[in-house]
Formats: sequence, C-alpha cells, structure tokens
Amino acid sequence: MAFLIPALVTLLLIIVATLWKKISNLQKFRKCDDTIPGPPAHPIFGNVSAFSGKNTAEIYEIFRKTADEFRSKGKNVIRYRFLDKLYVWPLTGKALSKVLESTTELNKGDDYRFYYPWFGGGVLVEGFGERWRTHRKLLTPTFHFAKLEGYLEVFNEESKIMIECLDKYAESGKTVDMFEYIKRCALDVICGAAMGTKVNAQYYHEHPYVKAVEGFNTLAIQHALNPLYEFDFIYWAVGLKKQKDEYLHTMKKFTGDVIAERQAAIASGEVERETSKRKMNFLDILLSSGEANILSDEDIRQEVDTFMFAGHDTTTTSLSWMCWNMAHHPDIQQKVYEELVSIFGEDPNTEVTTEGLSKLEYTERVLKESKRQTIPVPALQRKLINDMEIDGYTIPSGANVAIAPMVLHKNAEAFPDPDKFDPDRFLPDEIAKRYAYDYIPFSAGLRNCIGQKFAQMNEKVMLIYILKNFRLEPMAGFNATKPVFEAVARPSHGIPVKLIRRN
Repeated sequence: MAFLIPALVTLLLIIVATLWKKISNLQKFRKCDDTIPGPPAHPIFGNVSAFSGKNTAEIYEIFRKTADEFRSKGKNVIRYRFLDKLYVWPLTGKALSKVLESTTELNKGDDYRFYYPWFGGGVLVEGFGERWRTHRKLLTPTFHFAKLEGYLEVFNEESKIMIECLDKYAESGKTVDMFEYIKRCALDVICGAAMGTKVNAQYYHEHPYVKAVEGFNTLAIQHALNPLYEFDFIYWAVGLKKQKDEYLHTMKKFTGDVIAERQAAIASGEVERETSKRKMNFLDILLSSGEANILSDEDIRQEVDTFMFAGHDTTTTSLSWMCWNMAHHPDIQQKVYEELVSIFGEDPNTEVTTEGLSKLEYTERVLKESKRQTIPVPALQRKLINDMEIDGYTIPSGANVAIAPMVLHKNAEAFPDPDKFDPDRFLPDEIAKRYAYDYIPFSAGLRNCIGQKFAQMNEKVMLIYILKNFRLEPMAGFNATKPVFEAVARPSHGIPVKLIRRN
C-alpha cells in the first residue's frame, strides 16, 4: 500500500490548490457584488439560487428580464456571480465596444473549458495567440467568395432533398417540426460542402451525432451554472461525467469517420485532389496542411469538430426561428415569397444562383430582423487578462465579459418596441441611427465568425426552397416554443407548423 501514498499526497495537494484558488477568486470577485450593478448576491454562492432548478428556456428568460430591468434603471452593465466566477454583461453596443475593439482581451471565457475535450485547440475555443492566428489564416481561404459559389451545388441539392422529405406533411396536412428537418439538412450540407462526404442525415430521423450535440450543449450550461460540478469527483459521482463521455465518443467517432472517408476517397483516386487552396474544400485544406506538418492529426480533428458543430447548429437555429417568424407573420411571409418569385421565377425547383441571391433586398432585411428577434448564439465570453473599465465600472482581471446579442438586440433605445417584428429596422436610414455594435449577429472584432458568409448563403438557399414550395402556418402560439440558453438558442419545443403547397 505504500506505493499509494505519493499518489494520495499528490491528489490532496491538487485539491488544496484548487480550493485555495477558488477561495482567492471568491474573495476577489465578491467585492464586485457591491461595486457593479446586478441582482442581489449571496456572500458565498452569489446568484446560484436564482437559476437553481430552472430549465434552459427559463434561464434564457431570466437573463433577458434582468437585462431589461437594469436598463430601465439607466444601467448599461450588470454582473452575476456563481461562487468564484464573475460574469459581467454590457447591455448596449457602446458599453461593449471596448471589449470588441480590444487587440489584447481576446481569450475565451471560463465556460469554454467544458468544450475543450471536444474542440480542443480549434478556432472556436483556442486562446488568442500564434496558434490561433495560424489556424485562422489557414482556414480563411475556405470562405472566399469564389469558394462559396462552388458550394451552391450542394446547397441546392440538399435543399431539394429536404423539400422531398417535407412534402408528405403537405400531402397529409399533419403538423411537422421544421427544426428536425432543417437540422438534418444543415448537417448534410456541411458534410457535403465543407468535407466532401455524403452522410445522408436527412434520411435518418434519430441521427446519433445530432442527438449527442444537443445533449452535450445541455450538459454544458448545467455545468456552468452549478459551481459544485467544477469538482470532477462530484461530476463523476452524479453520473454526468459518464454522459458527457458518451456524447464525446459519439461526436468524435462521427467526425473521425468523415475524415477517414475523405482520406480514403483521395487515396483511391475516387476524387481528384485539388492543388489550389481556392478550389479545395475545408477538409482538404486541413489534410494538405497535415501532410505539410503544419497541423497534427489531432489539430485536424479539432477543427473538423469545430466547423461541423458551428456550421450546422447555428444555421439550423437561425433558419428555424426564421420559419417560426414567417408562420406568425403571414403578411411578411407573402412579401418575401413575392420577392423570391420575382427573382427566381415560380418554378419551386429552379436552382438558386449567386446572381439571384445578390438581388434579395426585402428578404435580406427579414432575415436580419429574425436574427435580431432570436439570435442563434445567445452569448459569447471573453476572460479578461487585465482590469478593464466598462461604462465607468472597473472589471477585474479574471472576470468573464459576456458578448450577448440576446440582450443587445432587445435594447429599446436601439430598437424601439423591441418585441415587434419589423424588417424596416434594417433600412439604411434606420441602421445609420444605431451604434455599430448594437446589432452583432456574428459577433464583431478580431474574433468574429469566420464562417458567417457560408452560413448566410446556406440559410438563404434553404429558405428560398421552403417558401417557394410551401406556405407556413403556425400550429401553436408564438410563445409555445422558446429559445434556450445553450451554445445555440434552439427552440424549446421545436417549430410546429402546417405546410400548404404553393401552386
């Protein structure tokens, strides 16, 4: 048994060091309970009790209502504390500007650590530095306009398959959850366009990867809001570590299979390997960089995991809420349809082109307003390296600053009557009245979304096929499904609609 003593001593030292760090942070951040506006906080647990036992849709609503409450009192910043972790939420674009324009405060927040076993050093969660810059520079050609135009073939093909899958609901008149069908189409798009592989997710109603992503995201927010889960032993004892590992295994196996399939296709000569980065897809650029020893096999897997998640989950969420908004605003839906017909013609199977997409005006405004109403990614985080003054308040180093479009986009000063759906908010004269960062659907600054043009084009193509084929009618009240506070604000109860075929 003597050989166990060094291990036990090491474990004890780790526990003591962890507790010491937590106590030090608690003492440091507890002072902010009195110096930064925010809801009443317990001396030790902070604001944990306000979120205890709440589901993620309720948590979203708490954050929204608290922001509105403090804005009504003239406050532009609020804070939350969960034991030894401090979160500061700027409530206006102007208050947030110092963070977004910083060239040094670019590290991701505490809660991204939960995603590290999945994404590792991918561009989504990697701390700012030479490695992040190298990876971002390497991936940028993937999203060049000329490359995006090449993706249109996949966008069109997979959108047509989605329409085939949905058509039975128009035939029967039964309610369909659009979220489920958009989600699988988006996954097929990302695999086909960016990875050069075909996974046929649209033909599988219970795709294991899709379910694992949803489960993992739910675990992430539960972990963030329960300080006790920071202790690995407790997380393991309640059975959540096992759940997390099962989800990770499913997700990593899926992306591993995608990579292996593409490698095999290239090696066998089944597909011709491009040599120009402008013509390579996302995965081929990564694989060629691996051969050149720029990226390791693990680097490649992490970037594929990152793009697979970010590329399908955000588009799914954004387009799902767009469909919900169209179903509940039939007059706006009709105007969008009329614009689509004027550009692409009445034939519902006419292929979408970049030339046609460039002519969209009203539809473009409607898409922007939908993202304002319900942003796909509700909040991001930066962890401060140094103290920073925001709107007159000193935010200490080590604090997490939220970049939260979910509250910025509901600021009544920037968007009067914020709960009203009004696409004309995005007319040029209206945009000119607002501060630059009042509307940031893809974040802003040096760490903005690298794939935003890909996502926007993909969403538009799918929307065009949906609305040219069907008229959407809601089968529940607007608030019957709510956004959840997770990595993406998916609808809590799906998007239940009735599909009526166009002529």
